[in-house]
Amino acid sequence: MSTPKKILIVGGSGFVGTQLAKYLSRKYPVVCTYRNDFTPVPGVDHVGFNGIQDKDRCTSLTQHHHPDVVVFAAGSNDPGKAEKESAQSQLIHLTGANQMLTATEYLKAKYIYLSSDWVFSGMEGNFAESDTAIPFHALGKTKLGAENYIRSRSLNHIIVRCAPLLGRGTLDHPSWLDRLREAAAFQKPVALSDRSIHNPVHVRELSTLIERVIEGDVRNKTLHLGGLTRISEFDLAMEIFKKFGFDSKGLSRLKAGSDSTFQDYSLNTTQTLKLLKTEPLFLEQSLDLL
Repeated sequence: MSTPKKILIVGGSGFVGTQLAKYLSRKYPVVCTYRNDFTPVPGVDHVGFNGIQDKDRCTSLTQHHHPDVVVFAAGSNDPGKAEKESAQSQLIHLTGANQMLTATEYLKAKYIYLSSDWVFSGMEGNFAESDTAIPFHALGKTKLGAENYIRSRSLNHIIVRCAPLLGRGTLDHPSWLDRLREAAAFQKPVALSDRSIHNPVHVRELSTLIERVIEGDVRNKTLHLGGLTRISEFDLAMEIFKKFGFDSKGLSRLKAGSDSTFQDYSLNTTQTLKLLKTEPLFLEQSLDLL
């Protein structure tokens, strides 16, 4: 029997990283890095790490743990936060991702980078992997910069462009859903955009995709992950409120600026479904998993 592949999740204390650790640790030895705090996951080793922008510290981390697979899940995927903190966003999503890749090259480990649907312009929607990525927002620009660097340097990589991921986080790192439910429970007003379309999917589907990438030895591809339902953030919140029986009186549409237009960032997932034999989910199915 072969030895299970060792997984290193960089940014393993966040909402996405924690969910990946829970899922992948059922089958593989998993090590997660964290910066400030983390929620323990049974069977998972957690390592404090603040040197994501430092090549030598990244190299020391990989030399010590010697992973077969590195999943880069560090940083916030909140586009609003990326606009306000563009320097920090670039430090993590671009510089950090590049330094970690350089530190893992000698190991010949598979490098899985979690990107975003924000790398696209939002002009057409239903974007395929072959479509030209032209980001207009800070998050998309830094993500695309990392994508291009990884493609140019790595011979064993996977880039996963994710639509918004649904799921429950932890007390230390709540998800968008957790914050929405908290606002509803305490009857706090919430204003959300109805002008930006995505095709969200449950975070479990990302875990399944990564497992199949590892088991199938898929490499050097860009994959899209999203659901079958295209919906705005406001309408998604309305569906979640309905699902959990919350009063939606405090939910309102974010006031649009004079130059605000409708944008569609939805991802076409046909290639991913064919390559990895995954099952596409409608929004109702993703909500049933919450």
